[in-house]
Amino acid sequence: MAQGGTQPRSVDAPEQVPGLLKLLLLLLFRPVDLHYRLRAAGVCAPGARLGVLSREASEGREAPAVYVRRMLLLLLVVAPVTTELLGLALVGAGLPLERGWVLSALVCSAAGLLVAQVLGLAAGVLLGSLASLSTLLGLHATAAGAFGPGMSGSAGMMVGLCLGGVAGLACGSISGITIGRGPTVVRVQMAAIVTSLMPMLVWSGATNTSYAGAVAASALVAFLVCAFRLPLYALEVLASALAYAVERWTGRPTLGWVPVRHHNLSYLPHPFLGRHLALAVRSRPAEVLAVADACLRSPGNIVVGWPWVVQALESAAPEGAGEPRG
Repeated sequence: MAQGGTQPRSVDAPEQVPGLLKLLLLLLFRPVDLHYRLRAAGVCAPGARLGVLSREASEGREAPAVYVRRMLLLLLVVAPVTTELLGLALVGAGLPLERGWVLSALVCSAAGLLVAQVLGLAAGVLLGSLASLSTLLGLHATAAGAFGPGMSGSAGMMVGLCLGGVAGLACGSISGITIGRGPTVVRVQMAAIVTSLMPMLVWSGATNTSYAGAVAASALVAFLVCAFRLPLYALEVLASALAYAVERWTGRPTLGWVPVRHHNLSYLPHPFLGRHLALAVRSRPAEVLAVADACLRSPGNIVVGWPWVVQALESAAPEGAGEPRG
């Protein structure tokens, strides 16, 4: 896998910058792939601050300019509009919401723009956009009493879930697009602790301790669940088993189905992946190497993707004596 560093100034391929929807999906699910794709397009530092990227664009290079325009469009247009539509849908479904969610969405976009100037464009877009959506439940629904009295434990739990969910989802994506790899397990745990301590410090003096404790505990749980993408892992297990079974019993090539090629931030190993590689290694070595490269970008599947594992598979006996455990 390519390493970090500055991209040669001669590279400028704006056509390689993903379109709006694909950019959003890559940012959420494949930020490491997006990091290297943007660098190949000529964006020297995909996770840099807005000012740095704007200076790149001002030098006459089209790729950074396209990237900045599309990211700002996500933050300043797509996120507020989506929040407004979702708010209308929730009200139509009968969930009480305090009025003003459109204004809250605009405030979140403005806050995201500030974060983009201070921490990085990707960080601002992710935090601002996700916060815009989460305020519907974490602010307006709780203020309207949808989850009990305003300072009750149940209301605190909803606030904490929204806070931890936003931070947890953004954590891996920001790291992936900034440095080209997901955060380590230790860093995720440390960030989860910091996220849970913040509401304790903010609310413990201003509100009752049960509310502050509910916010902190639920924020910790939500951060870990979202940062490690645990709900998604259940689908990855099913997809991995299905892909292996289809190729094992029908011979149809299904390595393109394996989740490791479509998600960079899975922290748990995918079952059957090693056995699936062993099935295909003699007939489709190039495809196996592509999956092995994807494994190097997945924290839970790095061992399967090591080059020496692929070499061992290539020299394995036909009976599969050298299959890796998967």
